[in-house]
Amino acid sequence: MSSIEQQVPSPKVMKKIVKEIAKEEKEEESRIRELLDDLAKSEKERTKADKAVTRAEAALAKAEKKEVKAIEAANKATHERDIAGANRYHAEQKELLKREIDSKLLLEIHDKKQKAEEALRDQKTHNIAREAKLAGLLGKDTDSDQAKASDIVV
Repeated sequence: MSSIEQQVPSPKVMKKIVKEIAKEEKEEESRIRELLDDLAKSEKERTKADKAVTRAEAALAKAEKKEVKAIEAANKATHERDIAGANRYHAEQKELLKREIDSKLLLEIHDKKQKAEEALRDQKTHNIAREAKLAGLLGKDTDSDQAKASDIVV
């Protein structure tokens, strides 16, 4: 029996062993609780981070969309400026053409005026020559005869 007694610890030792086991269990529960709390905290931070990523992605998409609209507006403005420039160029070309036509017409009018003035001078000279010829043919009889002769159109 003495061997059994040696194998069974004394109540003091037993109490100490139970106390140590209880202490180990308490410490282990405390560590597990800390680990679980840390895990819950990490999961909560991960959820917050995931939401932040989602918000950042939405902000990025919004910024990209705004950039695309700005690029489209810039392209449209550039296109409209190009069209306005082309319209201005065509208007300038049209103005130059109209000025050229106007200059040609002005020269043409000037030439026609000179020809008309020359024709009027020639007509006047011819009228004087015709009157003189008629006067010579009709004689220088009377003024009434000259008046009749001037009424005759040849």
